Amino acid sequence: MSSAIAVRCGLEFEYLLANTQGPNVGQLRDFADLDFHELSALLADKPGRNDPELAVGDMGIRQGYWYLEGDERFHPNGDFDTLAVKGVEIRTPPAQSVTAAIEQLLHIEQQLLERLGQHGLGLAIAGLNPRHERYVFTPPLNVFEQQLRAEDHEYDGMEVSTLTFGPDINLSFAGWDSARNLAVARKLNYYAPYIVPFSFSAPFWAGQPWAGDSRRTWVRSSCRPIVKTFVAPEALTEPPASPLLRPARIAIEEGRIEFKAFDAMPCLELLKACCYLLIGLCLDEQLKGQTDETALALFRRAAWHGFEDPEVYTGATQVLLAATKALQQYGEPEGVQALVLLQQALERRLNPAHWMRAEHRQYHLGGLATTPTFSVLREVSFARKTDNS
Repeated sequence: MSSAIAVRCGLEFEYLLANTQGPNVGQLRDFADLDFHELSALLADKPGRNDPELAVGDMGIRQGYWYLEGDERFHPNGDFDTLAVKGVEIRTPPAQSVTAAIEQLLHIEQQLLERLGQHGLGLAIAGLNPRHERYVFTPPLNVFEQQLRAEDHEYDGMEVSTLTFGPDINLSFAGWDSARNLAVARKLNYYAPYIVPFSFSAPFWAGQPWAGDSRRTWVRSSCRPIVKTFVAPEALTEPPASPLLRPARIAIEEGRIEFKAFDAMPCLELLKACCYLLIGLCLDEQLKGQTDETALALFRRAAWHGFEDPEVYTGATQVLLAATKALQQYGEPEGVQALVLLQQALERRLNPAHWMRAEHRQYHLGGLATTPTFSVLREVSFARKTDNS
């Protein structure tokens, strides 16, 4: 059944890779011990390679419904060399509802798991790769790579993004022009620090507990985009009217709003709820905040304290109320119901990082289809939090 709102939703979700066979079952795998060319060949025959609704990356790596993610490395002459593999990403074509997008994501996830399983690999979920203290360029960047990264800001923060994982939630609203899309992107950018704690799943770093709830948000918010919106290339001025604007690579991208700040949440119900939270915030007409800038200090307070920070808690409460009201006004009962669990999390100041610490889990082993329900996450987290209070 399509949404009562004229919105298309597409999902991108980043996963870690882990062993499913041998003496080290459950151990994470990445650029330290994965060969890109070998793994790429194993995953090359995949669904969606000819889907016209999805853009293809310059190197030909980003094509189809799944592809390897990581840091692109080049020879000194500019030829592509390899990819320092951080994990794998699934992306869905645009769907007519959040539910349809999630169903597509789970279907593709199952196909990917079957393929990986034939080679002793599986998926894992966390906001941050907990194996490494940092990602080091190995070998060091050559002159060509240094120049490329100085000129192309899409490479900004690769030393961070090669260790961080999240969903990109893509929304397109029928009939909205570029001015309205930009206004909404600026709005999401403004309110993002208040809502990202719903997803926090990075309380471990370099194999040890981190003092805050999201090491990912702490390091990422200073160097990677929070939100983007895509316009026709000919409509993009130089310099752009906003740093949030990007040129559409294919026509269907025009009007797309892409939110990138959530951690890779180890709970399918939370992913659905966060999608509806963004839709409600986009539709809301009561909250007026907008910005092109990243509120770094506020993001870092949120990353450290979550909803225990009074300003973050108050802001999240305002956003949740406004989003719920907007979804009610637009006749979206499924979305309203999905936000109930966010209200429950907010009331108890909980996020997935509390569950991960309580269970001593540095990551969820498996895909989204096997993540715990929100009720399990909530009760385990609250019990441990109460014990420690």
